[in-house]
Amino acid sequence: MGEPKCPKCPGHPALREEDVNGVRVHSCGGCGGVWLDKGELNALAHPAEGDLEYCSLERLAEDRVTNLPCPACPDVRLVQVNFISYTDIVMDYCPRCQGLWLDRGELDAVTAEVRRLEQVPESWDHRVMVFLAGLPF
Repeated sequence: MGEPKCPKCPGHPALREEDVNGVRVHSCGGCGGVWLDKGELNALAHPAEGDLEYCSLERLAEDRVTNLPCPACPDVRLVQVNFISYTDIVMDYCPRCQGLWLDRGELDAVTAEVRRLEQVPESWDHRVMVFLAGLPF
């Protein structure tokens, strides 16, 4: 696998490496998009328990294949997935390397949504289910 290339900009220029909150990501100076290797979305947006990337791929079969080449696997087309099913945040996913392409502002939107969810108090139903799940049956 060579240098990741921007799937959106004409001529597909190479992406530059940059540090975002201690995580090395690839970004495009032209369109402002960001390429995240598998696991980097979790590290950036939710450095705690849980797998945001898995939540985003729950209904992958229902989503669309784009005409965008994967920045890391140029012979593979990216597939659009929603970040958590109820949001309007759409990311582009590579089914081969499992990386994610986020357009300008989408990483900020994901981070804001995660922070919003962290502020929602847990329901009693959820607390009871967590308690029951921890019992040794």
